[in-house]
Amino acid sequence: MIHRIQRNVRGLGSLAAAGALTLGSVMSISAVAADEQPGAGVNVQPAVASWTSAVPVSWVFVELLEELGYDVGNPMSLSNPVAYLAISEGDVHYWPNGWFPLHDPQLPDNFGDVATVFDPLCPACGIQGYLVDKPSVEEFDITGIDDFKREEVRAAFDATGDGKADLFGCPPGWGCHEGINAMLDKFELHDYLNHVDAGYAANFAEALSRIEAGDPALYYTWGPSAWLLSLVPGEDVMWINAPGIVEDDAERAEDIAGAVTDPIYMGYVAADIQVAANNEFLEDNPAAAELFRQVSLPLTWISEVDRQMSEEDLSDTEIRPLAREWIEENRETVDGWLEAARQAAN
Repeated sequence: MIHRIQRNVRGLGSLAAAGALTLGSVMSISAVAADEQPGAGVNVQPAVASWTSAVPVSWVFVELLEELGYDVGNPMSLSNPVAYLAISEGDVHYWPNGWFPLHDPQLPDNFGDVATVFDPLCPACGIQGYLVDKPSVEEFDITGIDDFKREEVRAAFDATGDGKADLFGCPPGWGCHEGINAMLDKFELHDYLNHVDAGYAANFAEALSRIEAGDPALYYTWGPSAWLLSLVPGEDVMWINAPGIVEDDAERAEDIAGAVTDPIYMGYVAADIQVAANNEFLEDNPAAAELFRQVSLPLTWISEVDRQMSEEDLSDTEIRPLAREWIEENRETVDGWLEAARQAAN
């Protein structure tokens, strides 16, 4: 419809000269165009997080905002604290990669006064925790990390012969490396678990190789990610309970696919993925604000794109057509989001 309107507008001069259009009909067509593209003439600067699974989410919002007429710049890749500071100062208008409550400590002091965090676009999708191959869960009746204090369990998961079960974790410098070590410290598990802290891809490859060979493996991972598709929770592996450094029930998660118990203590807070945006931008652009309220994306799709990015070594710009493809496959739902955004602008 947009393209038809644009073609009509370009032809207004000749039609009016021929007496085919009155001033009222010209104004009517212009009003329809404005209704369809409430963001026309507005420049928007988004940010995107530095991890790979953030990229497809980012492009979905760029595509949809452009359908509303906004002129959207390429997303700026920023670290979390810098992104939130840029939003609060208006240098960036929005980013759709907030992981809350995990990111709460990274917000500027005045963030709640100058910015808005919208309801989750992917509830409890930012998950982290520990997984064990399903056959071992069943054989040894493993429900939590404390089971690795049992001698028979340690022996089965001891790949190096040091008397400890091997936990394939994260390399130094990663937040999860610190989280795993904090858990081992707090609950005095160093005598029972060996944190293998090589590069993550190498660690996951080792866990995958062991599981495919029928050997036990304990490893850390997160989602959305390609890793959740290579070893599928509930089919190949199971999430196990793990004590974390959180002192309350924030780490208690429900309805987690492939968990040994429901609810489960993941050892980390399950994060909601949410849009954060500058309030002045939202006040001036109710269509964009309503779009941020409407969009919902499935964890499975984000993880699938993340895997394709890894397997095909895709650049950020090569991921954008995958976002466009998802939009077209879900056009009826997407059109409902866009219509709600357009109505909000009227």
